[in-house]
Amino acid sequence: MSFIKTHFSLEDVTTPCLNHLKRIRKVDDHLEVIIYPYESDEQCASIMELSRKFPEEFSIDNLEVKEVPQNAPPTKELTQQWSNGYWPITWKGNPNHQFLNSVEIDIEQEKQMINTLLDSLADAAVSQDFTFNFSGTLIASKEDDRIEIHTICIASDINNDPQGHSVMEAISKIAEREVMNRKSNQSERGYLCNDMLVYTTHEPCVMCCMALVHSRIGRIIYLKPEKSSGGLESHYQLGDRDGLNWKFEIWRWLGVDELARLDRINENRCPCIDY
Repeated sequence: MSFIKTHFSLEDVTTPCLNHLKRIRKVDDHLEVIIYPYESDEQCASIMELSRKFPEEFSIDNLEVKEVPQNAPPTKELTQQWSNGYWPITWKGNPNHQFLNSVEIDIEQEKQMINTLLDSLADAAVSQDFTFNFSGTLIASKEDDRIEIHTICIASDINNDPQGHSVMEAISKIAEREVMNRKSNQSERGYLCNDMLVYTTHEPCVMCCMALVHSRIGRIIYLKPEKSSGGLESHYQLGDRDGLNWKFEIWRWLGVDELARLDRINENRCPCIDY
């Protein structure tokens, strides 16, 4: 094992992580050991070069390619199934369950924020006779035990202009406030919406989702999914996507009263192409 760890360390592996796999398994009267990830025949030359360092008792004939699961299984039952069918896997618990157990959310407080957003949406629907659905976004921040609202933006009849989406409008308002703070020599933010809370009526489009990533929000709660254009649950999962330099919590509000209220506000209006 000392030889394996020295010449075949998995710590610097940039290919799919193998931390969920056990390094050794016993088969009959011998041991099988994972040497290195093998993804293509192009790796043959480098592995053969390393094989020259093998001790005499370690024959090249001992090497073979095994198919193993690239990702950790989400359930204990699947862990057992994959372990029997492919290679022993270490069960470390479902990370989603562990996350949910650690989350602290005041449902009544969140419900109040959702209804505050819907209040503004209802007021706009009464005062503006637009043909298309209304959408709205509220941006706030957590201040001790209370939530401080920074802006609420309502959008409708946006003429296919993504810059007019309520999420983009709300981020713009935060940017305007940041410009004023810097002009008055108040403390400035490194990122526009760092760890802020976003409440929005519809799942944001891909562009809006990327704007939220770049603004580094802390959490988003939305009411309605948008299967054709949404960038969260519908496509790409942009707030929780590996490879991006920021992630944020993504929640969909399931309260039937608030969802029914949103439907009533937009009753007899045409859906927007996206939000």
